[in-house]
Amino acid sequence: MKQVGAIALNTFKETIRDRVLGIIVVFALIMIAGGLWLGSISLGEGGRMMKDFGLVAVTLFGLIVAVFVAAGLIHKEVEKRTVFVLFSKPVSRTAFIVGKFLGLCATMAIVMAGMAAFLFVLVWIVDGGFSGMLLLAVLLIYAQLLVIIAVTIFFSTLGSAILASVLGICVFVAGQLSHNVLSLSRLGQNAATEALSWVVYVIIPNLSAVDVKPAVVGEQVVAWSSVGVWLVYLGAYVVVCLGLAVAVFRRKEF
Repeated sequence: MKQVGAIALNTFKETIRDRVLGIIVVFALIMIAGGLWLGSISLGEGGRMMKDFGLVAVTLFGLIVAVFVAAGLIHKEVEKRTVFVLFSKPVSRTAFIVGKFLGLCATMAIVMAGMAAFLFVLVWIVDGGFSGMLLLAVLLIYAQLLVIIAVTIFFSTLGSAILASVLGICVFVAGQLSHNVLSLSRLGQNAATEALSWVVYVIIPNLSAVDVKPAVVGEQVVAWSSVGVWLVYLGAYVVVCLGLAVAVFRRKEF
């Protein structure tokens, strides 16, 4: 545990000081603030537009941070050759992968908290307050991004950082659409297609199941029991991805 904690702390310090991260966050805040303009032309729907647009911005820029930072975590250590020094000491590769993941999770928590706080202030200005649903929506977005971080770290052990980033984004998009694919396959009444869709449905994380953005703006009612079950599934998905990353990383010679 001490090894994991030390690696996580070091990863947090490195990533939180990254200038690229700062630039991304600044652009995120500008985009969130852009919701004020949309609210001003939405004919009485300013609060609704601010929440909807703001959550989309938080998701988008959170995703950018998650995939591009996660993709480079391991490759940077290899390029700087610090991984050779690290593994010359009694440090397990499991501790290395888990520590890197937890360190980036901490960084993402700070980034998400900053964007969420800015969004809450703007919603308060436009709507005169904000509901607890807005906070829950941000927390569930964070949960989705933790899955993408784990997936991207796994892909980064298999190939280049660019490829891992692209695949991480693809998994996120697929995770938002997986439920729709399953629904469409049932309309065709083809057993083979439906079976294949179920396989894809299980392999691709169903991120849309914990997406409550429509509920924030009053478009649907959330089934919290279902959300809880899917959160457990996503937690297990993270564990599996990290386990696969460790298995692949152990095969590499340093």
